[in-house]
Amino acid sequence: MKKTDTGIPDCAVTGMDRNLYTAWQAINSGMAGSFSVVILAVFPLVYRDYYFDILNYKTEFYYKSVLIFAAVFVLVNAVIAFLAAYLNRGAVRLGGPRLKAADWAMLAFVSTAILSTIQSDYAEAALWGGEGRFSGLILIAAYGFTYFAISRNLKLRQWYLDLFLGAGMLACIMGILQYFKMDPLGFKRQMDPVQYPMFTSTIGNINTYTSYIAMVVGMSAVLFYLERGRVRKIWYLFSFIISLFALITGISDNAYLALLALLAIFPFYGFKTVKGVRDYCLMVAVLCSEFWLIDWIIRTWPGSTLEISGLFQVISGFPGLAYIAAGLWILCAGLYLTPHRLLPEHFLRGKYGGRRWIWALVLGVALLGASVALYDVNVLGNGERYGGLAAYLRINDDWGTHRWYNWRIGMESFRQFPLIHKLFGSGPDTYGIITINGYYDEMVNRYGEIFDNAHNEYLQYLVTMGAVGLAAYVSLLVLAVREMIRNAKEKPYVMAIVFAVICYGAQAAVNISVPIVTPVMMTLLMMGVSPGSGRKRA
Repeated sequence: MKKTDTGIPDCAVTGMDRNLYTAWQAINSGMAGSFSVVILAVFPLVYRDYYFDILNYKTEFYYKSVLIFAAVFVLVNAVIAFLAAYLNRGAVRLGGPRLKAADWAMLAFVSTAILSTIQSDYAEAALWGGEGRFSGLILIAAYGFTYFAISRNLKLRQWYLDLFLGAGMLACIMGILQYFKMDPLGFKRQMDPVQYPMFTSTIGNINTYTSYIAMVVGMSAVLFYLERGRVRKIWYLFSFIISLFALITGISDNAYLALLALLAIFPFYGFKTVKGVRDYCLMVAVLCSEFWLIDWIIRTWPGSTLEISGLFQVISGFPGLAYIAAGLWILCAGLYLTPHRLLPEHFLRGKYGGRRWIWALVLGVALLGASVALYDVNVLGNGERYGGLAAYLRINDDWGTHRWYNWRIGMESFRQFPLIHKLFGSGPDTYGIITINGYYDEMVNRYGEIFDNAHNEYLQYLVTMGAVGLAAYVSLLVLAVREMIRNAKEKPYVMAIVFAVICYGAQAAVNISVPIVTPVMMTLLMMGVSPGSGRKRA
């Protein structure tokens, strides 16, 4: 049976004029593309009253965008379906590609959110997420609608990713300027100076900002590796350099999980060729150089920047950092200047994966070393051996600016749930209600703050949407990544979306989901699994 380029059988619309059907597909793809452009290129940059209402306004902007898209999409499809039925005397049978595994995961995620809200003791709060970060059932339902509208209609092109990077560059440059205490748009003019380091760019909170920039870094790194054209390759290298600088100066340790994921996983994809090894070496050289450069600026012009603490101080304070950066640049020069025929390409493409297996062994040794260090610090009490790293290796309630305490009370609350709540949670985005009801006095007396979010997306979903909701969300991410990897066989640039999602997923282990960044990640995911992003489907 002949299929269209979206995988829909020709007989799916019986008797319909083919020109009308082709126009129908093009219109749906155009609407899905227009919405995607708004979310990728406009949404990250919009604001109203600077940081004072940035979460409220961006949530409102996203909802309005979805509502307009949904209204136009439904109306246009209804009109075309009616026209097709009229022209063919009612002989219209609508069809479409069968549901993929990722589609079922999204359906399970939305369905679980509905069930979680229905059985919640705080149904009204769960509906909108008003007691949290506005990530209630309505937002999840919006993800569900846009997922199917985009993933089954959009014809992905690389320029969509360029638009995403373009908006990312503007956000990065704004964040970098604010790091150097320059605020051309006046975002911080009316703020308490004590709060200056807590907010940046057009994104808002520094943790939210770094979760967004992490996706820009992951995407630009892969596109730089894949690109063969000179102009675009320079553009992607520029994007990588700027976004990496923005990530480091974002003053949030969350960024390092995303960087770790990128540096750890990229070799499994890129080390199949010598070019991948060269580009990876270049990326690590840029990373080390930027750490050194930022530290040099801080030491040379004290007071000209915001203060960076945490892991940055540990890394930039490493005595051999400058020599490592120099050595990496020398290695890069050698790899790029050595004639291609003299490099062991056959080894990288060998039967057993060559250097990818070696890389897996390196990661295994690193993981073993980290486990030994954790045991040494937490069981044997030898934290002094590790200098500044000891604060990150020592696990107690204060770890991660009190995240461990937050996670502990979240898990304690989950264990006390009845079975129905263990399965479906307390209701979307009701984590703060649970902790306030059970631990308010303890939180305030001990830390002087309230933990209204788990600061771990996966724990957040476990508590608020139960084991079923967490399984559905993780399945959505994993199955979508699998589908995108398959699509990348025909359109390699889809792998850039894969790494953007991976970087987001890594930092999500210590961060929160808010309708400032998560809609962008979800939209990228939807685009990556769309029918125009790779293989034709039955």
